[in-house]
Amino acid sequence: MSKHRVALIGGIGSVAGMRNALPDGCELVGVCDVREHALERARTDDPSLLVTNDFYEIAKMDCDSVVSFTPNVTHRDIAVSCLEGGKHVFIEKPMGITLQQGREILDAEKAAGKYVGVDLEFRWSKLGQAVKDIITSGEIGELRQLEVDHHRGGWLNNSPQGQYRTKRETSGVFKMEGIHVLDLLRSWGGDFVKVQSFAAPNTLPHYEFSDNHTVMIWFENGAMGRYSASHNKAAYGLGADMQRGPKGGHMFRMSMAGTKGVIDIDVWAAYINVMHYEADPRGSNSLKPEFQRRIDFSGLTNPMSAGHDMVGYRFDFLTRMRDGLPPYQRAADAYESEKIAFALDSLEDHQGGVIDCKSL
Repeated sequence: MSKHRVALIGGIGSVAGMRNALPDGCELVGVCDVREHALERARTDDPSLLVTNDFYEIAKMDCDSVVSFTPNVTHRDIAVSCLEGGKHVFIEKPMGITLQQGREILDAEKAAGKYVGVDLEFRWSKLGQAVKDIITSGEIGELRQLEVDHHRGGWLNNSPQGQYRTKRETSGVFKMEGIHVLDLLRSWGGDFVKVQSFAAPNTLPHYEFSDNHTVMIWFENGAMGRYSASHNKAAYGLGADMQRGPKGGHMFRMSMAGTKGVIDIDVWAAYINVMHYEADPRGSNSLKPEFQRRIDFSGLTNPMSAGHDMVGYRFDFLTRMRDGLPPYQRAADAYESEKIAFALDSLEDHQGGVIDCKSL
């Protein structure tokens, strides 16, 4: 049986390492990168590979799937070119710097009859799916409140090409980072009716977009949500390996309250606490949440991968393409989250702007 042929664009390493990251039944046939030393290493490791610094050569070559790990401004051109070349494509989020670029990718996907995967891996992750299972099982009842707090020390000036700090490279912090949370909340709570965004004046002078924000979310099912995030303060968890740089004091916690119970999540500590409402005193109609169990992912080799497993999601995409299956999340659904993120980034002052999500 012939193997599923895969090419990689950007972030390439040793040929052995790249091959080890592929599912069974997949074959590495080409690599592309702008770093000449990485290409020279690949040529030395395996002269049979197509090795190039021009992604159009990958788009034209004979292969089945392309996995791209490149700056945001390149996503549209790489995806459309490879789709036109008859390949399935996996790209990092966001799909594009503008909504038009995302629509062009969707149009190219439909025309090619191929699949596009977008790296919104939190929804697919072990943690994301475990929370979804609890909600859909009805264990905590009907959702009433969803909350997310995400605080970190900020991206630094030496980020590659300014892609984490400039509107030109990202369009804003929601498109670059907040889209993960927006997509998770859509997965767990359902469609948004409207969102309202607030932000204080920036404290980080090298950011071109807001370094803090709070978003209020109205869900179609009547639930309410709140997403608060900042890049201007340390939070907790400082250790010997987290004293400097973008990981310093990185806090990421969530909670969901339903009519029967509560879910409490610490993403980086990698656990989910489940609580049920119990009568107190016993036999009365007075209720309070009581701990039931913990779903603990801290035993993983990398506990952060419980919610943030980009490598695992790419592996899942290639496995599905090998087997002729659609991706875990269709690109059209990822685009719905992207529309909300883009709309939030488009607000000029973030001083209470309201967006009707149904009109996007």
